[in-house]
Amino acid sequence: MIMNFGQIALGMVAFLAFVVVVFFPDVRVAILGMFKSTLVLLVGLGALGALLIAITRFNFEPYLRQLSVAQTQHQLIDLYSVLPQQHKVRVQSVSYDDTDGDGLNEWVVFYQFDLADGRSPTAGAIYDTDRGDPPAIFPYRLVPPDRDYLSEGGVYYETGDIVTVGEASPIPELLVYGASGGVDTDLTIFRMVPNSLPWESPRDEPRRYQPIGAFRGDGGVTYDPAAKTVTVISRAYDRSQLAIKTVYALDEVRATYMSLLDPRQLAAPVSSRVAFAFGMPADILDSPYPEKLLLGFYTMLGESQPAVAPRQFLSGEALLKYDQNDMAYFGFGDVTGVSWSVVRDMNVTELKYAPQVETPSAAAGTPCPEPCIRPGAEARTLIASVTFDARVAGTALRTAAPVSWVMLLTNGKWKIDRHPAP
Repeated sequence: MIMNFGQIALGMVAFLAFVVVVFFPDVRVAILGMFKSTLVLLVGLGALGALLIAITRFNFEPYLRQLSVAQTQHQLIDLYSVLPQQHKVRVQSVSYDDTDGDGLNEWVVFYQFDLADGRSPTAGAIYDTDRGDPPAIFPYRLVPPDRDYLSEGGVYYETGDIVTVGEASPIPELLVYGASGGVDTDLTIFRMVPNSLPWESPRDEPRRYQPIGAFRGDGGVTYDPAAKTVTVISRAYDRSQLAIKTVYALDEVRATYMSLLDPRQLAAPVSSRVAFAFGMPADILDSPYPEKLLLGFYTMLGESQPAVAPRQFLSGEALLKYDQNDMAYFGFGDVTGVSWSVVRDMNVTELKYAPQVETPSAAAGTPCPEPCIRPGAEARTLIASVTFDARVAGTALRTAAPVSWVMLLTNGKWKIDRHPAP
């Protein structure tokens, strides 16, 4: 075997290094010392560089993209540079995925516009190469109803086969989520509908990606792929972290969640109820918010194994009536001869209260000399009302009128005490 000059030189260097390490210990120690010093210096410089990057928030990504494009002699397309920059739009992400079921990938681009120091709205587009010879890269915009934005925080997407009506082969729908504060607050579902013939030039009027559902809830938006339902939580009761939980179902015949009368609006929900935005707290009996206790009581009535026994929410006349199984007193109409164990599927559809008219203790408003020492002006009573749907012994029931309650602060804890006087 004939060795080239480089191999011979490498062999000689390796041999000399072996001789030095074995027969010259002083030199070996000096070399190891130099190696350690160099390693410490490199680690220190790396840590300093990482600290500077973290402080200045320097972004390497644009330079890496430029390097990638330059290495391919500009044979790659950088969609970040295609969209207008200079304070007009800011690209958030570019993905490469099959969004129309043709077996070929498209570019999914999300970008911010109306740039401001705070949250900027997000829009999206899909760049496709399905037309032309040679093909053209054409953008199909993702536009929600009323030209709304997709998100004002983070944005991401999923694909799923939601609609099957009128499809010879599966065509995935695009589910675009908007996130804020770690919660998915927006969901827009797009269906790809061919809008031109294969031999025609690409166009986006009418829209190729049509919205079949647009949902927004500051408490969260979730999609159930098994039931094809979307649950929206809107925090309507801020101080007590209660919310309206609304569920929307897909109209399988029309292949949309939108209204028949107005395609820009959602169709009526299949259910809507008052709920705890983040689940009922374990220490609900200690809550300073009486309306929270009221919701907790009716929620526990519908549970076969309640986390908190319903009678623990009660005092006075309400407790007496509960122990007597007087269901009419609690809004169940003419139901008699049954026990509380037959109540199921409890949904509080409306809860009303007025925190600004909470009644403080009588001593709080009396004159007080200096230095003033008096009981605190803590609220003692509150009037609230609920309406609800439920099933009693398998029969559907709905309150004929709101059920009003006097909430009473007793020994530092709120209780449901009685009905207000006529």
